[in-house]
Amino acid sequence: MPLLTIADLLANGTASGLVDAASASAIAEKGDVVVAGVVRAFKAWVHDGPPTALGSQLYALRVDPAKLDAHFLAGCLRAPSNGRQAGTHASSSSRVDIRRLQVLQLPLEEQAAYAEVFRGPRTFETQLFDAGGMGRGLVSDVIDLLAAGGLSV
Repeated sequence: MPLLTIADLLANGTASGLVDAASASAIAEKGDVVVAGVVRAFKAWVHDGPPTALGSQLYALRVDPAKLDAHFLAGCLRAPSNGRQAGTHASSSSRVDIRRLQVLQLPLEEQAAYAEVFRGPRTFETQLFDAGGMGRGLVSDVIDLLAAGGLSV
């Protein structure tokens, strides 16, 4: 089973390891809200891939969709001010106490409206991350081309 770690989140967000499912301390299933409980990588998102084992300081929150919208919960939890407020120290390596994170108390219908709006910044953030990776790849390719004598003067 894929294993997602804090180091993976800081690198590119993709699980880089494998682990036996029986030895995993937590497994994120589709629809779970995953929270990174460390200030330098503080995030919350709705897991939409295959079952994934979570490494240290990653938490899976399973929601009852009849009571709570998962995208609403993830949106509330991922607010940077929420992470700062729930941090246990002032350093970037400090842990976030997920029990101290705050969530708006709204009826399910209102949660759905918030969830839809929360998806916009999350999608934009993903697109920015992807564009950054493509930009770094382009710079590397140009440098390789130049270093190989590919400049026509």
